[in-house]
Amino acid sequence: MKVFLNLPLKFWRLALATLILAGALLFFYRVRQIFLPFLLGALLAYLLKPWAAYLEAKGLSRSAAILVLYGFTAIAAVPLAVYVFPQLLRELNHFIDQVPRYTLEIQRLIDDFNERYQRLAIPVAFRRVIGETLGHFEALALDGARAVGRAVMGLLSGAASLILAPILAYYFLRDRDLLARTAIHILPLSWREDFLGIWKEIDQVLTNFIRGHLLVSVIVGLLTGIGFNLIGLEYAVILGIVVGLADLIPYFGPILGAIPAVALALLESKWAAFYALIVVLVVQQIEGSILVPRIIGDCVGLHPLTIIFVLLAGGELFGVLGLLLAVPVAGIGRILLRFIWSRLVVG
Repeated sequence: MKVFLNLPLKFWRLALATLILAGALLFFYRVRQIFLPFLLGALLAYLLKPWAAYLEAKGLSRSAAILVLYGFTAIAAVPLAVYVFPQLLRELNHFIDQVPRYTLEIQRLIDDFNERYQRLAIPVAFRRVIGETLGHFEALALDGARAVGRAVMGLLSGAASLILAPILAYYFLRDRDLLARTAIHILPLSWREDFLGIWKEIDQVLTNFIRGHLLVSVIVGLLTGIGFNLIGLEYAVILGIVVGLADLIPYFGPILGAIPAVALALLESKWAAFYALIVVLVVQQIEGSILVPRIIGDCVGLHPLTIIFVLLAGGELFGVLGLLLAVPVAGIGRILLRFIWSRLVVG
């Protein structure tokens, strides 16, 4: 006991800080389900920050600038509220009703293919491998159809977070200076200069990636939805949203977004699937030749091989969320590793 009592005050401070940090992490883990609206609000505030700062520089107060920006956003969202959202709700309801039929249709297509290949003169060993592969694919296809249905229901259940996000974003924007000062004052004085330098680089990566990729994904989703609507494809709005969200994933996103669109079109007819594929290819050409070079460019400073590696690693470890966050996290990691290397090795 005397040994512990004789320990320096610095040790007890460190132990107390560690205990408080562990308790805070445990608390945040237990209430992790409530973080979604805060994350969406922070993302919205990050996207609107340049425009709010621009209006503030023109002489408006910060609160007035935010409210004016919200007003313009609300006016721009009128077409969405009048035309897109009602159509989206109709498509969601119709899709939920049709999930059992689509499941049976997928089963029928697999059985039809299985019957046709059974007629071919294939060695027994190859036939066994093909049969096992088909069984595995059938299970994946049926699970995929059910997963889409669950995802659609998830969109509806997340409506509360979408409603709360703009309210939280208002406070993030209004009090951003206070929040920044609080974050900086938590740090020791010796760390603050380095932290500000690192944050400047990280902010540049996040600005280019989040704002740039989000804008490109919105345009891609919009063009895809319009194209699907022009060819008369069912669920044009849903599929446009799916393609736009998938487009946030570099390299693999266009393929992941095209699969459900072409698969649903194939359930209608082969020609519908062909036209859907043409729409996807045309939009991807527009994205690759016009949108990405003009809006994004080289936003994270990573080699394509590195990007592919971190995407595969993120998908393996954390699934879809890992695919979405792999590239910006890798870009931030590159900045931190370079700083650590300069301080510990070079310096």
